Amino acid sequence: MSGPRKSPKTAQPDLLRRPLLVLETLAAMEQPASLLVIASAVGLSKAGAYRVLRALQDEGYVDHAGRRGYRIGSRSIALASLVGPRPALLQRARPVLSRLAAMAQATATMHLRSGEHRVLVLGAEQQPKHVHIGERAPLTSGCSGRVILAHLPTEEAGAVVAEHTSGRSRAKLERELDIIRTEGYALSFSENRPSFNGIGAALLDLDTGYPLGSIAIAGPDEQLPERALRTLAAPLIAACDGLAPHFSALLGPNSSARREALDVTIQDLVAAVRG
Repeated sequence: MSGPRKSPKTAQPDLLRRPLLVLETLAAMEQPASLLVIASAVGLSKAGAYRVLRALQDEGYVDHAGRRGYRIGSRSIALASLVGPRPALLQRARPVLSRLAAMAQATATMHLRSGEHRVLVLGAEQQPKHVHIGERAPLTSGCSGRVILAHLPTEEAGAVVAEHTSGRSRAKLERELDIIRTEGYALSFSENRPSFNGIGAALLDLDTGYPLGSIAIAGPDEQLPERALRTLAAPLIAACDGLAPHFSALLGPNSSARREALDVTIQDLVAAVRG
């Protein structure tokens, strides 16, 4: 006589643990890591590992680096900044954002690209409760997203625009992207938040000009009308240019650096405690 059949509840934890196991395993690897290497380390079939990685990629927790494999995505880095010691990269950016926020008496935020989205990973604000770490929005939305979109390769940007817009709105967005490329910054007016205006500039890879993320300054429209926003363009672009080399070294397409994004600062903390 066969034993009792397992209930769905018995099998459910394995399905829930699998993406976390894949993410944790990838975070401890030199990245990008190939599908085969990840599957072997986790103990899944190649097809099973691909399904999990694709789901994580769709949500922004993993980025696909083409033939080079997979690497930790922006949303994972945002999560790491919430639940553990802040990654060294974000530590370097924090005083820069604080200076921008103090100068504008507004909110300064940093965003990383994750596929067709941008993810807010760090913020400094003069007015509390406007920054939501991990907030995710399409690249077509707001100055922080569109300034990334404008600097993507033509074909890649066109695919994002086609996915998220249509008709007259697409033509309008394409004209705006041309202006952003010319001016070097993007503006937004009451888009992501009513009566809140912003200006964004891109963090560009030094070798390729590829956009890795952006920094934005935003505040109430009466405080930051268009004229005031444009006066912030020069210091904002200078801040991005100053941080770009550090982001290129780790996140850029030609990076040869080891990335252990979720573990490296935790390892440093453990070493310090043991010392």
